[in-house]
Amino acid sequence: MDKQPPKTEFVTVCFHNFDHISKKLILVRLKDPKYSIELMEEPEDADLCFFNQESLDEQAEIMALYDQLKKRDIPLMILTEDDELKDNELFHVIRKPEENRQLSEYLYLVKDIFYAVMAEKVNRKAAEKAPKMIYNRHLSNAINPAQIQFEHNRFYAQKYVGLTPDVDFGVEEQVEKIQLNPKNYFFYYLKDAYELSKEKNKITCVKTVYGTFYVDAKNKVIHHNKTAEEIVNIHKIPFYKDTQVFVPKLKRGELDPLNQFDYEPFVWLSSINASKGKIPTGIDLTTPVKLSAWPDLTKLVVFKHAIRIIALWSRGVYSLKHTGKILKVPQRYPLTVYTALHALGLITENNKR
Repeated sequence: MDKQPPKTEFVTVCFHNFDHISKKLILVRLKDPKYSIELMEEPEDADLCFFNQESLDEQAEIMALYDQLKKRDIPLMILTEDDELKDNELFHVIRKPEENRQLSEYLYLVKDIFYAVMAEKVNRKAAEKAPKMIYNRHLSNAINPAQIQFEHNRFYAQKYVGLTPDVDFGVEEQVEKIQLNPKNYFFYYLKDAYELSKEKNKITCVKTVYGTFYVDAKNKVIHHNKTAEEIVNIHKIPFYKDTQVFVPKLKRGELDPLNQFDYEPFVWLSSINASKGKIPTGIDLTTPVKLSAWPDLTKLVVFKHAIRIIALWSRGVYSLKHTGKILKVPQRYPLTVYTALHALGLITENNKR
């Protein structure tokens, strides 16, 4: 009998007060098939929080964070040089090395303590009886962040929205950081091909550097000679500026050997992979977002906050600028959802004047 692979626990971790290199060193060490780690911006959204203490002046900040996390049963791991800090059940102190030659030993210590603390956390969560279980995981988990289920990475939010930080929508230089040129990405040409196919009532062709795709608006399908697994990474690569969209001359049965993809989930996945928390240029961030229709969420990859964002926009009174503040979510979530809805033609055109 084949041995079953170990079950993967999906855990969320927040790194507080870390520079990029320090965080990367720890993440590289935290490799274990039993755990898959998602990074969170807010400590209260995580299963465990790291704090990197750089000076004694941060003592008050550490204790305030500890009190905040203790109410939610979230362990706090302090990386410090302070000898006076002591461990307790939810407060774990790790001494930083004095010399570089001790760095490897230090990182292994961080790893060992992390997995020990994480195992305790997982066991405590498993022992708690949920007040009410919702079993319709596909949609209910996307509505209620407290019940997010990470099976098969379906709601693994960072995978889809990235880590783009919030910006000031009133500052043009900052807005440019959250914009992308749609003509560099695959989803832009799929939408063009769909609209052309609908207008001409014929199958259209999208000729790219990664192969030729055929779009049939009447049946809402895309034809291509490769499988979904073989083209999984082509959506996020910005190499499509030479792509051609046209009506080809097709012989009867020419498309029969090709694989078929449902148009809406294909374009939705393509656009969110390209977006990663950014939005196409030319979109007015201050005009209310108006939906022409709801997407068919039973067929789409639905990540955290997506349904709340779509529900808010169904009223047609809230702009991209205000959505994140109203729902208290990072801007990258509504920006990604908008890009996907716009790619499917489900948003009333909202371009800069």
